[in-house]
Amino acid sequence: MDNPPMKTHGLRSQIFERRTGYCLLMMLLILAGCTSSAETVSQPTSTIPKGTSPDAPVATPGPTVNTAVPTATQPAPTDAPTFTPSPAPSAAAATPPSPTPPTPIDGTLLLYTTPVTGADGQTYWAFRTLPPLPQLDPAAFDAHYGPDTGTFDSSMFFASYNPQPSPDGQALIVPGLPAYPEYGVEGTPTWLLDLATGATRQLLPHGVIATWSRDSDAVAYVEGDTLYTLDVIPEAAPKPVFQHPDLWDIYAKWSPDGQWIAAVTGTEHEPTGETETNLTLTYWLVPPGGGPARELAQLETYSAGYGASDLAWSPDGQFLRAHGWVYDLAGNLLPTGDAGGLEWLPDRPQLLYWMDGALRVITPTGDEIARAQVNKAGGTNWAFSPDGRRLAFGMPPEEEGIPLAVHDFDSGETRRIGVVPDAVYFYSLHWSADGSLLIFTAGTGEGRDDIWTMPATPGAGAPERMLADATLIEALPWGGGQ
Repeated sequence: MDNPPMKTHGLRSQIFERRTGYCLLMMLLILAGCTSSAETVSQPTSTIPKGTSPDAPVATPGPTVNTAVPTATQPAPTDAPTFTPSPAPSAAAATPPSPTPPTPIDGTLLLYTTPVTGADGQTYWAFRTLPPLPQLDPAAFDAHYGPDTGTFDSSMFFASYNPQPSPDGQALIVPGLPAYPEYGVEGTPTWLLDLATGATRQLLPHGVIATWSRDSDAVAYVEGDTLYTLDVIPEAAPKPVFQHPDLWDIYAKWSPDGQWIAAVTGTEHEPTGETETNLTLTYWLVPPGGGPARELAQLETYSAGYGASDLAWSPDGQFLRAHGWVYDLAGNLLPTGDAGGLEWLPDRPQLLYWMDGALRVITPTGDEIARAQVNKAGGTNWAFSPDGRRLAFGMPPEEEGIPLAVHDFDSGETRRIGVVPDAVYFYSLHWSADGSLLIFTAGTGEGRDDIWTMPATPGAGAPERMLADATLIEALPWGGGQ
């Protein structure tokens, strides 16, 4: 099929989602305390793609790991994953006494990272939950995100390596740092958590970007040049389902209907054509149970910083959003037009994007369904409410801080709900499970980030600092272990 025309607006330039390649690798090298000089490392060349926003971070995909598949004995099938608590890793970090945590938000489990000081005097980035899960030993996760060297960009890391809840809401994958043995980076484990009890089990010895199967019984991920599936029962062995020398390890997207795993290969080449593109991306549909993969489409584009969120299935599994374009399962490019920043609505196969100061909702074929004039929208840091009927987003900073607003899709009304006091930036925006609160990370530019809450309705209360010196990773609906 013909390649789509190049967009003038380019791919979505979201500050917290476009840096997984060279930038992530260099961050990991620093975290690992690599002492090699910069000249001894073969560095990918970063280029700014045409049509990309000037403030969009750019990087080429980093190296992947060519390691052997862990050997394990395949157990007899079980009806549900079994969680066996694993002993805490022998990390140097040890959690010092901490103040009483704040009151948890009803029905919502917060995942966050915060610095802790180890017995060796080194500060580490720890994984934490609020409320604390009963069987989750904090010491096992004190050093989960590596040492605090002052260079850990958590927003960059969690744009791709964010924890993944299972579709049935019973389990959680918590990726660690990826391993790059050729650069002396060992990584930290990927864990499987039981959300009812907090029981943990090491799933893989290093961090991977994984997605769940429809039935919550397996995950898919890429390591080296191979796409694997892995059942989440104890002692299961990874199953290779697709192999390609140019496979990208940030894309392994299991479709909501369970029929396919979407994967991407990328090949750089000399600039060609009138637009001088230098990267060919190929989208593949891989049968989870094995069998030949099907090439869906190709895209001629530019080397840039790409994130895991650039590839996403529609909620019904019938369309694939890929780097700003939308394809059906036959590989047909759908006429969404010059609509940079496409994102699926969470509950239906419709797309959201900003353009010319307006918030627009369109069908996969480009028909506009709704539009709201939002002339003061401050970028693309947004979050859908749990019911998918409201959208929260940030507005440009003001003297007193950063305002937040909420757009209601049913009424078409956009309302400013409050200001984060003294904030100069914010990120990781989420909703509470009941839709009453916004939860996010904000900073004043003084070297520390805090987790805040703000009522999602104007006049319902003031913003509150919930956790100091902490970064929100995710906010999940949670039944309190029931």
